[in-house]
Amino acid sequence: MRICVVRLGGMGDILLATPTLRALAAHYRTDQIDFVVGPGMEAAISGLPYAARILVFDRKKHWGAGLPGFLKTLRAEGRYDLFLNFQPSIKTLALAALAQPKQTIVFKKDRRKQLDTGRVRHAIDDFAKDVRSLGVMVTDRQLDFFVPESARQSLAAKLDLTTPYIAINPAGTRDINRWPTERFAQLIERLDSLGRRVLLLGGPGDVTLAQEIVGQSKAPVENLAGKLTVKELGALLERAACVVTGDTGPLHIASAVKAPIVCLSGAADPDRTGPTRPGDLVVINRALSCVPCQARSCRRGDIACMTQMPVEWVLDAIERRVK
Repeated sequence: MRICVVRLGGMGDILLATPTLRALAAHYRTDQIDFVVGPGMEAAISGLPYAARILVFDRKKHWGAGLPGFLKTLRAEGRYDLFLNFQPSIKTLALAALAQPKQTIVFKKDRRKQLDTGRVRHAIDDFAKDVRSLGVMVTDRQLDFFVPESARQSLAAKLDLTTPYIAINPAGTRDINRWPTERFAQLIERLDSLGRRVLLLGGPGDVTLAQEIVGQSKAPVENLAGKLTVKELGALLERAACVVTGDTGPLHIASAVKAPIVCLSGAADPDRTGPTRPGDLVVINRALSCVPCQARSCRRGDIACMTQMPVEWVLDAIERRVK
């Protein structure tokens, strides 16, 4: 059974689909699942036991003159038995048609409140619903992320792993999902006063944000923004006493490696994309009528869900969640 799965990005969305992909592999007893992802997303899938090939589809390179070459690579080992399009768009629908698989399933996002729960369906379960017609049932909702031993070793060469630490990820794809930098600085100071070691995280695009927080904090903090690979990030999160983050990629990596989590949520609906492991905590102000709005920008203009979230709420959640 040969299967192709398309989910170009982002990192968190890919990880939220892994319970379904693992169930597919088990159901068909196959490790012949090819993944089509976007640039920079390879680390989300690499190392997983059911991953045969990881193909990077770059919209700029492969949509146009580069498409025949990509299709040749995609079809190099013959037709797929199943093509699972987890990110429907004109481009991915065209890829599916041109690949000429025996069967195609196109993901249909469902954000309606469910009658049985009164809540929106979690993304894990939303991905899972579209393979039920194949007889595939997702009973294990744990996310998958592979951390190679080489990443653990390279991480150990970069910092001291013998002293427990709390990992803080201040970044988010959109401003509406970010807690203010001054609140992070205050949180670091409070944690330092309690004798907690703090590591500040972030990707290459978050270096300025992290430097701003460091500059505002009167307490020491180890700034690792832009210094870790994605796999090293996974190695760091799996050892953390607690991970503090918004609803973004590192949240789902932390969930996959079973780190204790405190999630800061506002616009993002934790019922939809929040942590699902027992014990993990979500800090959210449900008193605001607009929360969660799931919008890309704040209609109020003040991002009150984040700007009015007190440091005390987050500190209390950390103290309750720390292992």
